[in-house]
Order: sequence, then C-alpha cells, then structure tokens
Amino acid sequence: MSEDTEPTGGLGGGNTQQVASEPATEPTSFDFASEDSYGQFFQSLPENLQAHDTLKNTKSIHALADQLVNAQSALGTKRLQAPQEDWGTEQWEEFYSHLRPADNEYSVPDELSFEGADKAPELAEETVQELVDFSAQMGLNQQQFDQLYERYLSMAVEGNEITTQQTQETVTEHRQSIQGEWGEKYETNLSEANQAYEALSSEIPELRELIESDPVIANHPAVLKVFHRIAEVSGDALPLAQNNPTSGFASDNVHGVKSAIQELDTVNASLIMSDPSALSMADRTKRQQVLDQRAKLYSNLYPSV
Repeated sequence: MSEDTEPTGGLGGGNTQQVASEPATEPTSFDFASEDSYGQFFQSLPENLQAHDTLKNTKSIHALADQLVNAQSALGTKRLQAPQEDWGTEQWEEFYSHLRPADNEYSVPDELSFEGADKAPELAEETVQELVDFSAQMGLNQQQFDQLYERYLSMAVEGNEITTQQTQETVTEHRQSIQGEWGEKYETNLSEANQAYEALSSEIPELRELIESDPVIANHPAVLKVFHRIAEVSGDALPLAQNNPTSGFASDNVHGVKSAIQELDTVNASLIMSDPSALSMADRTKRQQVLDQRAKLYSNLYPSV
C-alpha cells in the first residue's frame, strides 16, 4: 500500500492518522572543475593549509588533482640533493658527476653566436683541453661549457681589437715624436736608418725577424736613432744588403740599390760581357733590357750624375 497508518489513542483505538513517508533525497551535484566549488573546499581547510601558495593559486579540484599526480610522478624519479654548507669533497664530486657529460666528454660548439665571431682565433688543442678540464672541475654541464667557450673566444677577440688599436696609437705617437725631433731631416735620416737596417739585417736574420714582427719596435725613436747613427759612422763600409722589397723597412736606398745592381750583374754576367753582334736577336734584346735596368739603378744610386 502507498500509505502507512498508525493507531492513535489507546489499544485498538479506532482513529488513525496518516503517516506520510519521507521523500527520497536526491544527491547534490558537485562541479569539481568549478572555481566556486574549489573556493568552498579551500575555505573548509585549516588555516595552516590555506596559507600555502600552492593551494591559494589553484583554481579547481581538478587542477589540484593534476598537481598531486605530477608531484607523485616527480617523486618517482631520481632527484639531486641540494648542496649543503657542510659538504666535503666527496659530496661535491658526487653532485657534479650528475651534471657533467659522461666521461667529461664536452663537445666544442660548431657555431659561435657572439658579435665578431668571424674574427675569433683558432684555439690550440692545449687551450681547449684546459677549458674542458676546468669545466669538469667546476661540474659544468654541456650548455654551461658552450657559454664558457664562447665567452673565452669573445674576450680573445675583444683583446685583439684593443691591442691593435693600442699598437696603432703607439706607432703614431712614435712617428710624431721622431718627426718632431728630426724636423726637415726626417725623410733623409729615415732613409739612412733604413739603409743601415737593410745592410745589417741581411747578415743577421734574427734582427729582421725582431724588427718586422712588431711595428712598435720598428717605429720606436730609439731604434731609428740607433740605425741612423750606424749609417752616419759606417758610410759605405756597411755590407751590401739583399734586395727585399717586402721588408718592413724601405729597400729603395743606397745599399738596397747596390745590392740590386750586384745581383743583376751576377745573374747576367755572361750576357752583359758578350759581343752583341754574336748574339741572336732575342738575346740582344734581353741584353739591352738588362743594360737599361742597370742604367736606371745607377741613376737612382747617383741621381746627380
């Protein structure tokens, strides 16, 4: 039957009251993705939990569940212990071993990204190995090694540019100094100094190597004065110099010209001494060219003649 009745009054009383059955309660719907639902959940937490930023910044119970799963997954992987102040050598070595490439095999970057990389010098194998050893000692990973390598080369380029600029400035100062001291005799004195240099450097190769390796030395007033003084006291007693047009010093001087004449005579001695009438047309032409060249050299040697 659809309704229950209870007797009222005494035993077997004749009046009854209808007793309605309690209606079935439907379950309340809860939206786990809703921010409002999460807000209610958050407010139900103790104050010490509400103080955590993670819970404050979470937007829904779904998001909270995702965070829990991700955290659990992370706990399942191997994690490095944060360095401690009281760590000894062994603890630090263990820590670095997880950061360094296997067997400390760092690879040199194939491309450089800094400005001026095209001017970067090629590092010697010993230098690269020093960088590798240092990186391994410091426990650097491959990315950090790449940054160290690029920074090292970048500093090398910057250093070379600074050195070049300083060299140019110093050479200019040296030239201005000696020009100011020699005045109108600068060109003459410089030519005589070069004559002495060419003559002596032809017999002392180390001297040429020293002078031509450093423009600061080649233009230093003291060096120019020394060679000029040698030219003054030696005159024609200086040995003939080998003609070297590529020299850092000028070779179109007295000793350079004499050397060129001597070389020309030595190479073409037979042709010069030959009777032109006994030579073929080609040899006569060549002989005349040699004689013309000798005459030009002599005119440079004795311009007043």
